[in-house]
Amino acid sequence: MIMGEEQRYVDILVDVLDKQIKTLREVLEITKHQGMIATALEFDDEEFDETLSRKDACIMRLNELDNGFVSVYERVRRQVQAEPDKYKSKVKKMQELIRTCTDLGNEIQTLENRNREKLAKCFAGKKKEYNAKQAAAMVAGKYNTTMKNVGIMNEGYRFNQDK
Repeated sequence: MIMGEEQRYVDILVDVLDKQIKTLREVLEITKHQGMIATALEFDDEEFDETLSRKDACIMRLNELDNGFVSVYERVRRQVQAEPDKYKSKVKKMQELIRTCTDLGNEIQTLENRNREKLAKCFAGKKKEYNAKQAAAMVAGKYNTTMKNVGIMNEGYRFNQDK
């Protein structure tokens, strides 16, 4: 490798970690918003789907950034390990950024677990509501069938009385 090229690669690693943090913060905000949707009086399916799409795009971006980080790191790993003093400040900065990424990841995971519980309760309530509507529809259907049968019986009664 050309002298100084390693330094640029290390700078790229720091930049990639900064982008990962920015994306993780975006995921965190989306996850918080999903929690608010899950506890709202009226669950908004469209808004929730939109947050899922945004989160999916962020996760894809994180995967790309992670793959890029690994690729660049493999290019400079030996050099950085061979001359740790030369890259000490950048390595320290990367360690701080990685800790921030880990903290954000843990916070997101905690919120995801809470949201999962909120959504389970929300969907359980929706299921009860759906089952109640389905039961009411069945009762209404049986009532209509019964009333039709009563009408047929009344016509037969009238027919017999007319004779």
